[in-house]
Amino acid sequence: MTHRAADDHYQVLGVAPDAGADEVRAAWRFAIEAFHPDRYTSPEQAERAHLMAARVNAAWEVLGDPARRRRYDLSRPSADEPAAHLEVPCPQCLGRCGVPDGGGRPVLVRCPSCRGAFRAYVGATLVGRPHLVWRGLRARHVLVLLDASGAMHEVVSRKLPGELGMVEGETVTVVCTPRRGHARYLIVHGRSTDIGWRVG
Repeated sequence: MTHRAADDHYQVLGVAPDAGADEVRAAWRFAIEAFHPDRYTSPEQAERAHLMAARVNAAWEVLGDPARRRRYDLSRPSADEPAAHLEVPCPQCLGRCGVPDGGGRPVLVRCPSCRGAFRAYVGATLVGRPHLVWRGLRARHVLVLLDASGAMHEVVSRKLPGELGMVEGETVTVVCTPRRGHARYLIVHGRSTDIGWRVG
């Protein structure tokens, strides 16, 4: 599988690939103002806003420069290219299911073996580190995932092995249980290999 190496700059700014220079600049100014960390009083929200602002600025550095934008446009995959796929285990029967790289957006997957349906987040970016939440005597880990369009998703996991050593900014795939939507399998994508764990 070819993992999403970087954000699509047009998606980050919310503009079409054929948008004019003025439209791109206006979208960048709007987004950078909306995600300015000083607008948020909560440290957690300010941290997320800082991450979003960094993505917005990275997109502007490329799309705001005509020469860099031309080179970027030539390197982008065309709409005709098939989406990269990853095989993930079905949380019900452990059958292998091909899933397109959704840039971290939730996709509904139907298992070809048992015909069961489940949700997966493929190629999401981890925001912060997973944090522990106590509900009565039960502890759960909460993962905050960022997709390519800038939307945040929270996924609950029953356990997270210490060996994963997850840090902010990692690219991950999360396979969820069909009924409750909690994480069942977590795959951390590395440069040369992927590591997967059952976490629920």
